[in-house]
Amino acid sequence: MAKYYSPTGNPEVWDSKPDGYYTEEEWQEMHPYIPPVPSREEQLAALTAEYRQEKANLCEAYTTSTITGDTETAQSVVQDMADLDAWFDEEYRKIEGSAE
Repeated sequence: MAKYYSPTGNPEVWDSKPDGYYTEEEWQEMHPYIPPVPSREEQLAALTAEYRQEKANLCEAYTTSTITGDTETAQSVVQDMADLDAWFDEEYRKIEGSAE
């Protein structure tokens, strides 16, 4: 016995494939899964989580470079933080704008 899909998508078990029915592979090909688009709130939460993680990494790099006296790296991290803030603001505006 095998599973076949009726024309309306109901899975049924038959000994052989009835006329007008589809195998699981045929049904999947005709009806591919399309993942849902995350909500604005979900997108903002994911963006914020990514930003916070990157900021934590930069803070750690800045602290380490400052403690070890590596002023060149510390200054580079300061610029990276400014770039990160600008990126976050731009991406946030894009998500907010897509809700309109």
